[in-house]
This record gives sequence, C-alpha cells and structure tokens, in this order.
Amino acid sequence: MDRAKALEEFAYSTIKAKPIFQLDQFLFKEQLAFVTDPARYATAVCSVRAGKTTACAADLVDTALRMPGTIGLYITLARSSAKRIVWPELHKINREFKLNAIPNEQDLSLKFPNGSIIYCSGASNEPEIEKFRGLSNVALVYIDESQAFRSFIKDLVEEIIVKRLYDTNGRCLLI
Repeated sequence: MDRAKALEEFAYSTIKAKPIFQLDQFLFKEQLAFVTDPARYATAVCSVRAGKTTACAADLVDTALRMPGTIGLYITLARSSAKRIVWPELHKINREFKLNAIPNEQDLSLKFPNGSIIYCSGASNEPEIEKFRGLSNVALVYIDESQAFRSFIKDLVEEIIVKRLYDTNGRCLLI
C-alpha cells in the first residue's frame, strides 16, 4: 500500500460518524403524529408526562435543521419556566446529536450553523408579547400552557404570531 493511500485510510478511520437527528427515530408514534401533522395551526391537550416537552424540542430542532435561516419560538408564560422546561431538552438534543448549535444563556437562544435560531421565551402580559412583533422568517411557534395566557392569547396568536409565520408559511402549535 502506498503512503498516500495509508494516510487516507487512517484519516477516514479517525473520523467518527455524527449521529443523524431523525424525528421518526427520536419520538414515539403519538408525538410524531402531532409534530408531523400537516396542519399549520394545531393544539394538543395532553396529560402530565405525555412527552410534550420532548416533542416540542425535537420539532423545533428538526425545523431549524431543515429550514436554514429561520426562527423557532418556544413561548410559555414565564421565561424561568421556558428555561426549566424546554431549555435542558434542547441542550440534550444538541449535545447527543453533535449538532454544533451555539447556546446563549442570556437570551435562551440556540443558534445553528445554518443560521437558524431557536428562542425560548416568556410572555406573561400584553406588553411582553410585543417583543415577538418584529421577528421575521419564523417557521415554528410552540405556545406551552396556552390555557394560562387567558385574556391575551387571542392577540398573541392572531395579531402577532400568525403574521410572523407569513414569510415561511410556518406553523403554530398550542399545547
């Protein structure tokens, strides 16, 4: 074997294959059915421990990977809840599948090499929902604990989120 061929084989043998993130191998069938439903607007009413957080995180990551340069949003009432609920799951997926997304603990964002970003946020009152108004290229929005938004859920979804989804023909899911 010549030297060049030996070096090439050595180089290939030291490269570890990246695990590939695939929704159908990560989620169970009910989760997969929900996140792959073709409807642009959907709701899930589930019991505790139904796997909502994992499904949300997986769908946000999958969308970020498939749609370069887009934004994914996970919104719940309090930022601290977003940090406690979905943020660890996003970190886990990023680490486990070696996605090389860069987390920003300050603004709870995960920036992917393809330019996509996932933001985790709270929106506890009407003035706070205004921060979403200026976003563009939003491909996916999850509103967790949507029943708790009560008086301003209609404004959040109809006046702000729906218009953010125009650029990408994106989806909004309420859980």
